[in-house]
Amino acid sequence: MSIFLERIDSAPLANTDFDMQYMQWVGNLIDTLNEVISDIQNAFNLFEASNYTDTQIAALETAGQLIDGVILYDTVNQVYVGRQGGALVQFTTAAYP
Repeated sequence: MSIFLERIDSAPLANTDFDMQYMQWVGNLIDTLNEVISDIQNAFNLFEASNYTDTQIAALETAGQLIDGVILYDTVNQVYVGRQGGALVQFTTAAYP
């Protein structure tokens, strides 16, 4: 199941009382919002674990920057690592299918 998020088509600035600089700013705002919406949609539809080395993962854990539920990919040991119950755990995987 894919998630599709609606984009913003345009801003209804038909009034000529707005100066060109403001209309350009609104146009740039809409483009930026559409990019963010696309990034959010891709995050839901194309979930990827962030790539880190084992040293980077240990440093993040020591610094307290990892929360329960995070999933990371250890590029050195080529395993998935997550944080569960306040501790890092390695996910055991088997060949697919």
